Amino acid sequence: MILYLLPILDIITAIVLMLHVKFGAFSFPVVLVHGIYLSFKGALFAKSDFASKIDMLCGIYIILVAFGLFANATIALIIVIWLMQKAVLALIPIR
Repeated sequence: MILYLLPILDIITAIVLMLHVKFGAFSFPVVLVHGIYLSFKGALFAKSDFASKIDMLCGIYIILVAFGLFANATIALIIVIWLMQKAVLALIPIR
């Protein structure tokens, strides 16, 4: 179950990030929660997985965006692509 939950949360985080950076669609707490989620998930698996270290960096960026300290559409797009491809590949069943 958790194998499907984490990629779906990554997709939601990517959508929240892009809509917030482009249109300011979400409030501070919503973006902050997604940044904390991604940072925590990255820290949890960072010892065993290089992609989790990238997730930690992405989470830190999302937290900065939430506080309004730094928001760049290009960087946000790169992070959205990273999260989406990681999530889609995690959701594809490998037999």
